[in-house]
Amino acid sequence: MKVRMRFVMSAWLTGMLLTTMLGCQSTPKNGMEDDVTARWYYGQPLYEAYVRSFTPEGTFAAFNENLDRIKLLGVDNIWLMPIHPLGELGRKGSLGSPYSVHDYFETNPEFGSKEEFQALVDSVHAKDMHIILDMVMNHSANDHKEMGAHPEWYMRDEKGNFFREVEDWSDITDWDFDNPETVDYLTGVLEYWVREFDVDGYRCDVAGMVPREFWEHVIPRLKAIKPDVYMLAEWEEPWILDAGFNSAYDWTLYHRMKDHAAGKIDVDSLWTVIEATEAAYGEHKLPLRFVENHDEQRSAKVFGYPDVMPYANLIFTLPGIPLIYNGQEAGAKTKPSLFEREPIKWETTASGGYMHLYHNLIKMRKENVSLLTGDLVRVHCNTEGAMVFLRRAKQQQALVAINFTGDEVTATFPVKDLQGLFVSGLEEMGAIEGETAALTIKPYQGRYLFSRPKTSNAE
Repeated sequence: MKVRMRFVMSAWLTGMLLTTMLGCQSTPKNGMEDDVTARWYYGQPLYEAYVRSFTPEGTFAAFNENLDRIKLLGVDNIWLMPIHPLGELGRKGSLGSPYSVHDYFETNPEFGSKEEFQALVDSVHAKDMHIILDMVMNHSANDHKEMGAHPEWYMRDEKGNFFREVEDWSDITDWDFDNPETVDYLTGVLEYWVREFDVDGYRCDVAGMVPREFWEHVIPRLKAIKPDVYMLAEWEEPWILDAGFNSAYDWTLYHRMKDHAAGKIDVDSLWTVIEATEAAYGEHKLPLRFVENHDEQRSAKVFGYPDVMPYANLIFTLPGIPLIYNGQEAGAKTKPSLFEREPIKWETTASGGYMHLYHNLIKMRKENVSLLTGDLVRVHCNTEGAMVFLRRAKQQQALVAINFTGDEVTATFPVKDLQGLFVSGLEEMGAIEGETAALTIKPYQGRYLFSRPKTSNAE
């Protein structure tokens, strides 16, 4: 038997939201807003939800009844972690990992029936929201329903034993993409949920461990069913975007934010990784940016409050897709187990502050087209612990200034870096002296200046 190895590769918005008229216009790199930037997902916040932990019941029906929790937060786009029946062989915990799939064409009976899932999708769409599914294409459960009839669809070692590339993932076996029948089967899986249930796209688990050729084959087929399908890759290398994905993870920025919070690096080092990602991504490709997700520790525990505020400000004002993981907005410090039922404790002592923070950041982003679609230009700040940059769309421009410290600072920066934008407004504020502009920013907070017009409909 052959073995094929695959490489694994701000704040509280009490700062003034100031609107000024521009001294002159500039043309952003993305030019006139086109069909891509007008799509439902472009720049929009994404909410990651685990059905098992979102409600005490852990069901589709209960999730459906609580959709307004997400809608009232201001997020219109939902990513549901895997919803399928789980394997028994090598199962982790008492309930099993959602990433060990026994049957891709059914729903986990723990969550509910396919009819109840369809009712959830219909409710999401009725509220002018969108929903994507977490899909696991690299591997299945060790006892997937097709394994007995089609062992040749799976990777095996020299002795003929079923094989997994990551040994610690003891509850799964890798698919063999060298077999055309495997490709056909998994293509049918992805087509099924878009065609039959009208889901709006996929978050694809360890997408870079799946051959590029598979994605280049299947993504056009999904777009033929639904042209505005959204594809998010759990991977960080640029080739995954060239293969057809709209978004990939910005793990590097997340880890640098943690380093910065720990005092290991400065703000310039944060900017360096932001700039590198912008250079690596093609036009209209959207990095997924986050302060937590289901694989990482809770941001309320890693950063704390109010220390998390500047990092939250950052991901909600940069290009890309900002992520909220269920419970993050309540300041939850306990990460739900993937293998047990551990409902989120929505009422925490810090929930009010976190809810206010994220609600206002989401509202600001959705109401200002510059934050959704604008390009990114650094403004060189001379103040330690502060970051200043421009977001430029044709319809609107934004000036963003974030204070990452626990002290009030006055961020100073060259007027020439503003490229003629916001100069008259800053002059009216008395914030320009000679060739230098200055903005005073409260601890851990952000200051934002927006040119007119805004947009109340970000789609």
